[in-house]
Amino acid sequence: MINGINYYQILCVSEDALLKEIQRAWRKFVKENHEDLVAPEERQAAKERMFAINEAYAVLSHEEKRADYDNSHMLNGGSKSELVRSRVRKAKDMILKDRSLITGEDIKLIESIIDYLDRNTQETCFAWMTDLLCERPDMAKYVVAPAFDEQLLGANSQLLETLLQKAPYVITWEKIHLYGEDILGVSGKEHKERNYNQLARILCHRIDLAGHFVYPSFQEQASGCESVLLLTLLRMAPQEITQKNFDDYIDTVYDMRPIIYSQLRNYNEQAIVWILKARPDLVRKPEKKNPPKELPYPLRPKS
Repeated sequence: MINGINYYQILCVSEDALLKEIQRAWRKFVKENHEDLVAPEERQAAKERMFAINEAYAVLSHEEKRADYDNSHMLNGGSKSELVRSRVRKAKDMILKDRSLITGEDIKLIESIIDYLDRNTQETCFAWMTDLLCERPDMAKYVVAPAFDEQLLGANSQLLETLLQKAPYVITWEKIHLYGEDILGVSGKEHKERNYNQLARILCHRIDLAGHFVYPSFQEQASGCESVLLLTLLRMAPQEITQKNFDDYIDTVYDMRPIIYSQLRNYNEQAIVWILKARPDLVRKPEKKNPPKELPYPLRPKS
């Protein structure tokens, strides 16, 4: 505990929160307390908040540490497996309810257990949310995260497609940021590329949020994905790339040593050409060459 507040309260999650909910809460706080987003006079307070948030996350995101913490503080009586089973039962009952009675909390509960369901049940849930969205556009903001989960899981359903057609305005920059972070954890190059292509489609619908697609665009290139997010950004809103964005990307490319990452380095060099063509005002900083290390005395060549 910190100042009498337990770790669940620090992260603003319930004591029975699943790992996915804890991860998303932590990412949200990291984004909110980033030094680029807080006023200079609030940066010290933000650092102190992040110290507490990171301490809480380090415990609650680790199954054994969390169990020890719960036992020592008499929290969260139920086991994880029983908690999941209980939520799955509730979710299955929920999709049989009259859709006019569904609330945002109901959607959040389904979202919390979607990773634990088999593929057929996942797609049933996404299809149900799609029908709900068609009948009740007022629920659109609650299905944004599930629509991204649909893509991350590779489900064969139409939730994101329907959301983009009916209510793209409910997609926020926070959700885009989380989706971009989640794509990093996707396995398989083809699956990653599919998700970056979906981000490109979202950008076409939310050009007003273009600045928040810059970082995922550079992540796309650095990972070697041959998708169209960066090209879409350069076509639609190249002005959103700042010199700092570009410098950070250049640093990432310079860290790719040609001997080891030659193909990936060449791919990113081509991306740099595209960026400079769209934004000739940006300046590429030179690569710093480390001086050769001097050999120890016994290995030095004789003069």
